[in-house]
Amino acid sequence: MTTTNKNILFFIIFFLLNLQNKTFAVETKKIIEKENLIKNIDKIKIIAEETPIRSFFEEPGNDKKNDKKENKDQKSPENATPTISTTQKIVGSEIDIVSRIFNKLKIPFEIEIVHWTEMLPKMISGEADMAIGIEKNSKFDKYVNFTRTPTYTKNYSFYGLSSQLKDTFVMSFEDAVAHNYSVGILIGFSYPKVFWEAYPFENKQLNSHLFEGKNIRDNIIKLKERKIDLLIADRERTNIILKKIGADETIFQYKNILYWKEFFLVFSKKLKKEKYEMLKAKIDRELYKMTESEEINEINESWIKKGT
Repeated sequence: MTTTNKNILFFIIFFLLNLQNKTFAVETKKIIEKENLIKNIDKIKIIAEETPIRSFFEEPGNDKKNDKKENKDQKSPENATPTISTTQKIVGSEIDIVSRIFNKLKIPFEIEIVHWTEMLPKMISGEADMAIGIEKNSKFDKYVNFTRTPTYTKNYSFYGLSSQLKDTFVMSFEDAVAHNYSVGILIGFSYPKVFWEAYPFENKQLNSHLFEGKNIRDNIIKLKERKIDLLIADRERTNIILKKIGADETIFQYKNILYWKEFFLVFSKKLKKEKYEMLKAKIDRELYKMTESEEINEINESWIKKGT
């Protein structure tokens, strides 16, 4: 190899090494800037609706945490604005999940319980940075960004009396309608499109197959007393309630899932782009790890057992 070729080769190697070092320095600078952005983030304001199991006020020494409502989708009276005293604290499965993530990331945060009618306005205005327990494809879609991984999922099935079982372990909407079965539902509960397609309103009145109960327990009692043929409810809570009241042998859960609902953490679109991108990346990663390790499932199950 000639001296000229050696010099050219040396120059190329030097150029590539220098370029690599510059690229590494730029990438390192970006990482440091992102980390500093997280460190310098002001306290993140998180809001939640007062909901049994998920996010609610607990008085010290009070073990009965969920007397107010039986399920998340029932709406509070318009004048029932949540209040908090100096002796109350906010607890629940969603609170545990969020607290673990933010404490691990060392990001300051505060959680406020607000009336459900305040949730959307606060996200639209940017008064709150994040919200807990929001269902996708809801009215929030236009104003928030969702995490990739849900914090919990509810699966819904039919329940019937074991004594009425024959050879079938599956009960679809079509099957229930064909058999003219009466179905217990919950007052004020939010049901999906597939449900209302099976049970459309009749002359602007509730479908004649449907009978409203005030909570899951109420519908279980109606089923045991044969006032209804079936009830529809989420598996996670209903199965635990059945065991708790000793009705798990007399009431049967059909195997098929009729529909499900997923609930997420969301970010206000008013949150600054740089903060949002960094927060979302980190929170998504932590949610994924907690889901893979079954930590989220364990948290949810422990609070379901406490609260039913």
